[in-house]
Amino acid sequence: MSRIDVIVVCWNDREKITTALDSVFALPEVQRDVHFASVVVSDNGSTDGSREFIAQRYGGRVRIVENGENLGFAAACNRAFAKTTSDYAFLLNPDAELKPGALANIVSFMDDQPHCGIAGSRIYNYDGTIQESCGEFDTWVGAYLRSSAWGEWPTFRKYANGAELRAWDYDSARRVDIAIGAALTIRRTMMDAIGVFDEQFFLYHEEVDYAKRAADAGWETWYVPQSEAIHEGMGSAKGQYSVDARKQRSRRRYWIKHHGFGWYAALNAALIGRYAVYAGVAASAIVLGRRLFTR
Repeated sequence: MSRIDVIVVCWNDREKITTALDSVFALPEVQRDVHFASVVVSDNGSTDGSREFIAQRYGGRVRIVENGENLGFAAACNRAFAKTTSDYAFLLNPDAELKPGALANIVSFMDDQPHCGIAGSRIYNYDGTIQESCGEFDTWVGAYLRSSAWGEWPTFRKYANGAELRAWDYDSARRVDIAIGAALTIRRTMMDAIGVFDEQFFLYHEEVDYAKRAADAGWETWYVPQSEAIHEGMGSAKGQYSVDARKQRSRRRYWIKHHGFGWYAALNAALIGRYAVYAGVAASAIVLGRRLFTR
């Protein structure tokens, strides 16, 4: 049995997916031991010839799970989880590529940290800068600031979600609340204990929901810089749908699931209420301006 299953979700990613798959097979740890990692592509009904291309290029080195239609990211991962049995599952985006030692180092880290259920790799942009790939669970105030322009004001920025992580250099391993799913490792025993992804999250926030469920069950999420990947971002999304609309829908679903409708309703009311503040300020400015110019 392999130590780790690399799972790549594909949806019309023929032009991108070699980025991910070639990088896995080029890893020194995989070159030394072909059984170190198994590779599974969970295909969401691609119509661009992705499945045929993968089968021709990689043959038996890549197992293809055919989902028949676009089930979304969470459901596609779940179909692959059901077909694999390794100690760890490594989720890799088709527009991401692994750097040497990425899998060996993440396996070693998780072997040494038995309470770590989820681990995120260090992720670079193509220009060499580091992506902010970790986050914090939402508080009500943090969610309000994140959803309004107020979170970018210097006075309030330190209270917005992720403020501490924005000042962090991403050079050292540390516990975090959330790590993004572009290059993410999940422990199989934790999966057996808490279940798989919630498929009501079609795309985005499924890993946030999963990290929250893991934390509630006593598992830890870590950021592991010794495991590195490069990620373009939104490889399958470009031109296909509104990313912001998808994210907002998933975020709303997450808030209601974990905080309740009352929490979410109060947040909405506060967000709408800020426009009343803007209107009041604008009206006051107009009145003051008229007084100044009519003297």
